[in-house]
Amino acid sequence: MKRVLLTLLLALIMLTACEANDPTVDSPVVLNSFPEIIEPHNPEQAEQSGDAVVLLEGMRNKDKWKTFVKNVKNKQQDQVRVTMYTIEGGAIIHELIYDGSAIQATYDNSRDAYGSKQGITTNTCQGIGTKSEQGRVFNVLTGCEKAGSTFSIPK
Repeated sequence: MKRVLLTLLLALIMLTACEANDPTVDSPVVLNSFPEIIEPHNPEQAEQSGDAVVLLEGMRNKDKWKTFVKNVKNKQQDQVRVTMYTIEGGAIIHELIYDGSAIQATYDNSRDAYGSKQGITTNTCQGIGTKSEQGRVFNVLTGCEKAGSTFSIPK
C-alpha cells in the first residue's frame, strides 16, 4: 500500500513539474521596467537610456516610438518613455505602458523650471490618434479618462 501511494505521489509531482515548465504556455510580458533616470536628464542620456527623444530640431530614437505605435495598433503589450525638451532645455517625461487594451500614461514635468509645476500625473487612455495643428501632424493619446491629455508628438 505504501508503495502504491509513493508511486502515485511521485507521478503527481512529475506531472505538476512538467506542466509548470510547459514552453507552450504564454508568459506575461513584464512591463513598467524603465531604466533609471540619471540627473540631469539631458538629451544624450535620455537617448542612451532608450527614450524616444523629442527636440526642437527633431526626434532621436524615432524607431522606439514607431514600434510602440505599431504594437498598440496590433494590440500587443509594449512600453515607451518619451522625453521632450522645452526651448529652455527642461525635460518633460512621458512614460506610456500599453497592456493590450489601454495605455497608462504618466506625465512628469518636475524637471521643467518654467513649466506649470503639475509634477507627476497619470491618465488612462484607449489609443493613439492624430491631429493637425498649424499645418503639422501630431500623434496624440485618445479616449483618455481625464480631459486635456498633455501628450502630443510630431508624427
